[in-house]
Amino acid sequence: MSARTTATLLLALACTMPAIATAQTSAPTTQATPGSSGGPSKLWLVAGGTATTLRGDCQEDCPAHGTGSYLHTGSVKGLFGMRVNSQTDAGVEISWVPATTALGEETRTTFILGAAQIRPWASQGLFLNAGMGMAFVRNFGFETVNPAATITSKALALTYGIGWTFRHDERLGLQIFGAQHMAAVGDFQTGGLAIENVIVNYWSIGAAIVLR
Repeated sequence: MSARTTATLLLALACTMPAIATAQTSAPTTQATPGSSGGPSKLWLVAGGTATTLRGDCQEDCPAHGTGSYLHTGSVKGLFGMRVNSQTDAGVEISWVPATTALGEETRTTFILGAAQIRPWASQGLFLNAGMGMAFVRNFGFETVNPAATITSKALALTYGIGWTFRHDERLGLQIFGAQHMAAVGDFQTGGLAIENVIVNYWSIGAAIVLR
C-alpha cells in the first residue's frame, strides 16, 4: 500500500469519526424515563369534593331515631398512589363525610380504603374504580343514649364508582365522577332500643383534580 493510499484512508476515517461519536451520544437522550419530562410519572394524586347523600338502613326503628332519614351534605376526598400502567392506577383513598342527623346530632365518617382505578380504553377518559377497607363512624345515632358521649364505630367499607377524566393523557387533569360507599356498622343501642345490622350508604357526585 502506497503512502498516498494510506493517507487517503486515514483522512476518510478521521472525517467519519465525529459523525459516529455524535450518533452514539445523542441516541440515549431520545429514550424517555418514567418521571422525567419526556415520560409519564409514577405518581397518582387525586383531590376533590363531593355532594353526598347518606342513609342508614337497618331492620327496624331507623327512621324513628333519625338514622334512617336521607341526609344531604358535602364531603372531601383524596387518593394517593402510583401508576401501574397507562390504564391502571392503585393506591389509598381517604374520604371524610360530616353530616347532621334528623335529630340534630353531629356524625362524622372517615373512609380509609385500598383503591384501584381502570380506564378500559387508553384513548378515552372513561374510568371505573373500586375499593375496600375501613370506615370510622363517629356518633351515628349514639348521642340519643348519652349526648356527652363520643363513640366511634369501626365498620367494613366498600366503594365503587364511574367517571370521566379530562386531559387524561396530561400531567394535570380534571375528573368528574359518581360513587357509592357502604359501611357495615353492625348493631348498637340507641334510645333504649337495640338497632341491628345497620348499613350506611353514601351516594356521591363530585369533581377532583388529578396529578400524574
